[in-house]
Amino acid sequence: MNFLPLISPADLGHFFLLATRIGSLIFFFPVLNNKAVPRTLKAASSLLLALLFFHLVPQVNPPLLSLSLPLIVLGLLREMVIGMVVGLLGNLLFAAVQTAGQMIGYQMSFAVANVVDPVSSLQVPLIAQFYYLLAILLFLAFGAHRWLLRALSGSFDLIPLAGFKPDADLLTLIINYGEAMFSTAIKIAAPLMVALLLSDVALGVIARTAPQMNIFIVGMPLKILLGMLLMGFSFTLLSGLLRDQFHQLFNDIMLLLRAAGGT
Repeated sequence: MNFLPLISPADLGHFFLLATRIGSLIFFFPVLNNKAVPRTLKAASSLLLALLFFHLVPQVNPPLLSLSLPLIVLGLLREMVIGMVVGLLGNLLFAAVQTAGQMIGYQMSFAVANVVDPVSSLQVPLIAQFYYLLAILLFLAFGAHRWLLRALSGSFDLIPLAGFKPDADLLTLIINYGEAMFSTAIKIAAPLMVALLLSDVALGVIARTAPQMNIFIVGMPLKILLGMLLMGFSFTLLSGLLRDQFHQLFNDIMLLLRAAGGT
């Protein structure tokens, strides 16, 4: 029995452009870029999605392989940058969640309790890593990975293959989004930080009224217990906030893609 190839040699350039954009998104977007996910699985997923989109995305004209080598490399790099920019937005949001956890951990006296982050291979505060893993679980629980596929599909309408046009407006959007992530971190951490700060004030008053009490021995476990209780009570509010942030993330991704495509 004869099997026809899925892709003819003349269409290889089209397939390479698709695989480069999809692969860069998978390798750079948070959750998917975790080192716990095997690289072979990421590569296989990229190739499979490229096959699925192969007949849905219009081919470039002239074909990629008919161009000179520098233009071929430039076209592939443009597609790679699209995935990297989208991944950057996602990483900024998860970095904001991790920063909020770091601020809360400092207030809970967990400043020296560090664990190894499997993504960056760096030591990060314990509470920061807990919030990061919680954000990943909520990302999957809300079905946000399906929104990512929807954004990927929409990217081919907003930015045709080899149609990426970076400009100053795109850089401005990325900078503004990075600035907004600091306010997101404050929104997540502020309730617990204020409550723990008030506990510090209360402990200070107790230390003044009862100087014979060793406030350092009493205060540290008390702040840890209070912090754990407040974290448990705040999970419902945190999940609602992160759901809104994930929605806003993909709205911002589509806005960025429109700016990059000149539409």
